[in-house]
Amino acid sequence: MIIKPKISFVSIVLFLMMYFSVFSQNQKIDSLKNIIQTGAKDTSMVSTLNSLSSALLGIGEASESFIYSSNANDLANDLDYSKGEAYALKYMGIAQFHQGNFLEVFKYLTQSLEHFETIKDSTGIASILNNLGTVYYSQGSNIKAIDYYLRSLRISEELNNPLRIATALVNVAGVYADNLKDYDKTMSYYNQAIPYLEILNDTGISKSVLLGTGQQFFKKGDFESALKKFEEALPITKNSFYYSENLTLIGQAYIKLGNIEKAIEYLDRAHLIAIENNQQLEIVKALIEKGDLYQNTNSEKAIKLYQEAEVTAKDLELNYELADIYYGISNAYINQGDFKNGYDYQSRFLIQKDSLFNLETNDKMRGLQFDFDLEKKEDQISLLEKESEIQQLNEKRQKIVIYASIIALVLIVLLAISLYRRYKFVNKTNLIIEEEKNRSDNLLLNILPEETAQELKANGKVQAKKFESVTVLFTDFKGFTHYAHDLSPEELVSSVGYYFSKFDEIMDKYGMEKIKTIGDAYMCAGGLPFPSEDHPVKMIEAAFEIAEFIEKSKKLSNGNITHFDVRIGINTGPVVAGVVGIKKFAYDIWGDTVNVASRMESKSEPGKINISEDTYNLVKDDFECEYRGKIDVKNKGMMKMYFVNRKKKKEIKHIKKKENTVI
Repeated sequence: MIIKPKISFVSIVLFLMMYFSVFSQNQKIDSLKNIIQTGAKDTSMVSTLNSLSSALLGIGEASESFIYSSNANDLANDLDYSKGEAYALKYMGIAQFHQGNFLEVFKYLTQSLEHFETIKDSTGIASILNNLGTVYYSQGSNIKAIDYYLRSLRISEELNNPLRIATALVNVAGVYADNLKDYDKTMSYYNQAIPYLEILNDTGISKSVLLGTGQQFFKKGDFESALKKFEEALPITKNSFYYSENLTLIGQAYIKLGNIEKAIEYLDRAHLIAIENNQQLEIVKALIEKGDLYQNTNSEKAIKLYQEAEVTAKDLELNYELADIYYGISNAYINQGDFKNGYDYQSRFLIQKDSLFNLETNDKMRGLQFDFDLEKKEDQISLLEKESEIQQLNEKRQKIVIYASIIALVLIVLLAISLYRRYKFVNKTNLIIEEEKNRSDNLLLNILPEETAQELKANGKVQAKKFESVTVLFTDFKGFTHYAHDLSPEELVSSVGYYFSKFDEIMDKYGMEKIKTIGDAYMCAGGLPFPSEDHPVKMIEAAFEIAEFIEKSKKLSNGNITHFDVRIGINTGPVVAGVVGIKKFAYDIWGDTVNVASRMESKSEPGKINISEDTYNLVKDDFECEYRGKIDVKNKGMMKMYFVNRKKKKEIKHIKKKENTVI
């Protein structure tokens, strides 16, 4: 099969459904239905309707579950019961998910999240973030999916909720497994989830780990191990929505092992279960697998199976499955010798394939797989086209007089179409080139000052320039190395990015030029590339704002942002500025002024602005400075240093007018 559906069985655990035996679930459902018939229309009734909806989902009755959760939502809305609405909308979204209505899923879950956030229910928020991650994942938006999963994981860890922690870990493993193709990371996340299995004894989590590891074995070509894991999961998935998919996976494993009889048996069961549970997506998947199985042995039967899947795939807008279907039908027709229909469906396949590249859910790996399998069939089609062309030429020779004018007209039309397509292609290409040029220009301006960027574009290089007076600022975070050892990479990058982004805003505000960051050190300069007279004052004002921001951030709750103390050092003097590198350009400055500024920072104290004597002489009339004495500086000897405490208040002189006395 060329294209696999975006939704994976690994993601199915994401909805945190609890699975019990059919008997116990049916008993619970019957009891809840009796309560609904006799209970009062109050908040307890909302909770009962939601419990019934959840129980129905547990046995695969998504359609009926949606009805009860909708009733719960209506009643909760009438009672202004936000928590009841939040859970009702959640179950409505889950029911739609199992029926393949992804747009409806996103709508209901987003509304549910708003309600949970309003009532500040952290457990509910973690659950919905996890579910939204699944929706994005099912549509191929891996970055957003991981973002939602990690947000859910962070909240779950704060709550010390083993079920949701394990669920998030399994979900991240699913992304690495299905889309990022990273076997080691996939197994790593599954292994992190394993310690929670014994604590939870949760069939849903256990099922996902079994199917997930089985799929990894399958991808590695270890079909015996894969089959063992899939069969081990059967008692867990039975009587759940995932039974059909589990059966399909076993069928796939038997195909790979060459046991076609067993493969057909399991695929037929998967198809039947999917129909019974009205699982449209699973129906399509089972039909496609069966079509692939019969493609080479019974192409006529394969075509019927594909065409049956096509109807549902179109209704649900399953773009990836449609591409699989068209590709399979094309191959089946070619195997029959029906090259006309084979070419027709190959054209549909190519059109569908092109449309996938315009979707945000496009998976580049699938595109590569399309091309790989397509090449094998294009050679056959190409030969058939040539044979057909030769036959047409022979017929034209016999009737050349009669059809000469028609042929000329056809050639003119084809030429016009070709020119028109060429014209559209050139316009589209020029538009793409222009967009890429604008993007590269913007990127260059993010790296270099505008004047320097223009010089680089015009000349291909940048002439180094000397500036007689430039103010250089360095900052770094106290104890950063200690924090870096204890923080996760995600938390470390998030924290540093949080502070440096604000530093960038402050530098833009005061007209300073950011030079670079080195680890936790931040370096900027004032007075270049355009010389100015007030750059020492502006730089110190910017430094005060940085220190103020650092202090204020300590009082805020910023999620996973780690709070640091900052040291600031400033020096003024001559520098040389230019661009280094031939591939990854970097605007940088050099000179003793830079070295001294770095020493000012290293000799500063947390929350303080330490300046050199040169800078002090330029700003002493504007700021109140505290003389620190001479301090020993590496490679420089004893140097005078000053702490800048505050900006001086300008004195306003009042001149009293003399009153004139008339005598």
